[in-house]
Amino acid sequence: MIDKYFVRVVFTVLENGDKQKLNTPGGDQVMTRWGGETSIPFFAFLDSHGALIANSIEPPSNGENGGNIGHPYEPHEVDWFLTMLQKAAPRMTAEERAPIEKYLRSQKQ
Repeated sequence: MIDKYFVRVVFTVLENGDKQKLNTPGGDQVMTRWGGETSIPFFAFLDSHGALIANSIEPPSNGENGGNIGHPYEPHEVDWFLTMLQKAAPRMTAEERAPIEKYLRSQKQ
């Protein structure tokens, strides 16, 4: 379902020691250009020209610090991810987003 809206590209960054050879050359610069910090997982949604639409860095709100939501499972993280989806895929319906939301919210234990 989500594949009809997105093309996924994976970069490996921030690996250390013996795994450092797995890092994508230039991946750290790409992550920085898209607003990434020094934490992973980090992800970003881009438009068809490569311009940033939204990234996994939740802005501060209600007196709370923002930051990288990583794999979202906390309520505020899932909320931010759904906001990202609405920005990046405005034609995606609430019904299409519902299974994603249900899955993410079910992980909180």
